[in-house]
Amino acid sequence: MTTKSNNERLRELVNGAGLVQPVALTIFNRGLGVRGLKDSTWKGYFCDPTTTRYRGFNDDLMAHAEKVFGPMQTSACK
Repeated sequence: MTTKSNNERLRELVNGAGLVQPVALTIFNRGLGVRGLKDSTWKGYFCDPTTTRYRGFNDDLMAHAEKVFGPMQTSACK
């Protein structure tokens, strides 16, 4: 069994919520204050891992993404 990376799971959550990346970033950043992510950083999480722009999505951010986007999933994506 292959384990999904946090980046792959983030993609699933955003797609499952039916959001485009800019809207997802706005929702994700709510409540984070000065810790909010920049657009360029956010885009790096969705890049191919073989590119120089790619950034790994850490476990703390993944927990926040699950909290924010998890309830927004359609039943087929849960």
